[in-house]
Amino acid sequence: MPAIITNAFRTYNADNFIGSFATNKVYLMIGKADSWSGASAGQYSESSPSDTAIPTPKDTTVAPYIHHNDMIAAKLINASDVSHVVKRTDWTSGTVYTEYDHNQDDQIDQTFFVMTDQYNVYKCISNYGGVVSTVKPTGQSSSIIETSDNYRWKFMYEVQQADVLKYVTTDWIPIKYLTTNDGTAQWTVQQAAVDGALEHIDVTAGGTGYVNTNTGTAQTGSTSTTIKLASTASATDDIYNSMTVYISSGTGSGQIKVITDYVGSTKVATVSAWTTTPDATSVYEVMPAVSITTTEGTGATARCSSVVGGIVKKVAMTAVGTGYRSGTATLTGGGGTGCTLEPRIGPKNGHGKNAKTELGGAYVMMNVRLTGTEGGDFVVGDDFRKVILITNPYVSGSAATATTYSGAEMDDDSGEQIYVEFRAPINRASDQTEDVKLVVEF
Repeated sequence: MPAIITNAFRTYNADNFIGSFATNKVYLMIGKADSWSGASAGQYSESSPSDTAIPTPKDTTVAPYIHHNDMIAAKLINASDVSHVVKRTDWTSGTVYTEYDHNQDDQIDQTFFVMTDQYNVYKCISNYGGVVSTVKPTGQSSSIIETSDNYRWKFMYEVQQADVLKYVTTDWIPIKYLTTNDGTAQWTVQQAAVDGALEHIDVTAGGTGYVNTNTGTAQTGSTSTTIKLASTASATDDIYNSMTVYISSGTGSGQIKVITDYVGSTKVATVSAWTTTPDATSVYEVMPAVSITTTEGTGATARCSSVVGGIVKKVAMTAVGTGYRSGTATLTGGGGTGCTLEPRIGPKNGHGKNAKTELGGAYVMMNVRLTGTEGGDFVVGDDFRKVILITNPYVSGSAATATTYSGAEMDDDSGEQIYVEFRAPINRASDQTEDVKLVVEF
């Protein structure tokens, strides 16, 4: 029977793992002071490992006994030292970033979000048909951010300075969902998210021949149900019928109407009643009309906002609506053919509501700082080669509760070893601090 382990399941397990630190004692155990050498069927398959040819650990029933014997010391991992993380992708000019697509299998494995040098994280909503990104996204707006290279980005969160120091590496960045207002822009973005908002309609094919468009500044003479277009408008009657006229600036800015009649000799287009009648300051765009059809959402409206050489390049949302789970969009008017549009359905609760689930927080990082001898329990002047997570070990027959233990203190074979990593030798000195960062995937 075909089945999948969903990304939601992976994130759910990661959540539970992080939550377990509140009720369980999880220790970072270091071990193995001697060099890697010789065969050891119980813990690895290699016959001739060395400190430069590190073996790969095996999950056998005897391996935990060997690891306990190699133990040097252990330190408790606090719940505050554990975080969801996602793979790091730095924004770089000249790169094509994958845009969000609700039909994409395993979306979280795509390069569809970036971090900038300000530690702001953005999700790519549109890559303008697959062009390279040349303008870095900036700002922390709760609305979609459009850069001059026509990319559309959604600001998700800023990595806070304390988290930069603990969890940012060359490969990983921390991510979280806020349950209370921490005063950051992420909280504002979470609160502004709208479930089922239709934030973007993608132009999957631009078609050809959409040349019956017109932009300009209205002439004097518009009425409550008409607009007198610029002298550059077509002289052909009804050529703009069924298209939309959008007031982009000036008097009546933001209004959009469908043209029901057009007289070429007078340049007058008839529309339904304006809220504010345009005048000679009103800059307009006459473009093909965009229609949205759905049975699972309301309130979204859109307009064609860019046609270049008869090819439709971009659709802009004039209202995002709510409750969309599906839908289709079509283009009418303009004289062309072949344009296809795809409404992009947002994630549950809307873009930006939960960065952790939207960007794929199925990875967990633990950061443990080892400082000198840690009060005498950690040996210095020697190496270690094993890093192991052990849960709920015992000391002298009772559950371990202290922050650190030497290898001799912890009861043999107690606790559960849930993670094993073999490393090249790491030498410890009394004036040395190691930040041990472990990342596990769910």
